[in-house]
Amino acid sequence: MRSGSMITGTLDYIRRPLITNVTKGMKVLVITDTDHDPRVWQVVMATLSELGADAVLAMFDPRPADYYDPPAAVCEAMTKVDLNILLASTGMLHCHANHHAMVAGVPTICMDGGMTLEMFQSGAVTEDQREMAIRNHWVATNIFGTDARQCRVTSKYGTDFNYDVTDRIFIPKLPDESFVPYKINVLGRSKAIPFHRFLYPNGEFNVPPLEGTAHGKLVIDLCMHQLGRLSSPIELTVEKGRIISIDGGADAYTLRNYLATYGDENAYVCPAEASVGINSKALIRGVQREDKNILGSMHFGLGTNVDVGGTILSNIHMDGVILEPTLYVDGDKRIEHGRFLRRIDGPM
Repeated sequence: MRSGSMITGTLDYIRRPLITNVTKGMKVLVITDTDHDPRVWQVVMATLSELGADAVLAMFDPRPADYYDPPAAVCEAMTKVDLNILLASTGMLHCHANHHAMVAGVPTICMDGGMTLEMFQSGAVTEDQREMAIRNHWVATNIFGTDARQCRVTSKYGTDFNYDVTDRIFIPKLPDESFVPYKINVLGRSKAIPFHRFLYPNGEFNVPPLEGTAHGKLVIDLCMHQLGRLSSPIELTVEKGRIISIDGGADAYTLRNYLATYGDENAYVCPAEASVGINSKALIRGVQREDKNILGSMHFGLGTNVDVGGTILSNIHMDGVILEPTLYVDGDKRIEHGRFLRRIDGPM
């Protein structure tokens, strides 16, 4: 990844999750690749040293696709430490190795997906964490609600997409006096296997629709894993929760080839998630790790969704972002062109 060569600007935001979660003597594995902005891992390693952690840097050639595992030696090491920090140019949060590590009880701080040092100095990372936790609760409660059943999403690019969320809306608690910003928490929905992780930047309310229920046209218009900022919208035709065609220009061509090369049968499951952005400071970067958090946006995942409350495990997970969606819940319009029509800062 192209990036500046000097470490300049504030380092406060990139340090916050580390200072909050790392203690002296903790065994920490920092996972990166040769295509990632090296200034990021340098700052992270320096901070870990300052905190007295027993930190190791694992660097390797970039993986061929998002959510492919790192080399075997790294996969093994991920289950034998106290904390994994993901800093690769490809997304690794949903890769099998990280899934196995979290099942084994090893938490993750995810800061990967092509985030440069500059992206850790402005935009989404500057959002107030408590305010987002409050917003997360009220988006769950007021925009959806535990009794939500059917969702329909439309957009100016032709999206007309339906899916079932019955019993898939999880209401996060309002933050109380015990809330600690940047603290690793349980984001997985499985009661049997809690997944401890902190995504950074953060700012999404996760919804895993019922598998096999989606149908219609889903047009991704902003960005997508592996593809970055789109030059033209990608139209996905979905029947019974599976993609049956991918249409559009050059980006659609790239996605078809990408899924054929790196995906599996479950890579065509759509949507693995249908989540709402809740970060008011997120900017359009052309990097899905930030773009999908934009307030009022929605992103739709393909492939793996076991760690957000679904049942699918795939070789890959890809998020595609719609910048200004319109969302109907059980026939009632709740978001219009990216603008919330119900309160997201308190009870209605």
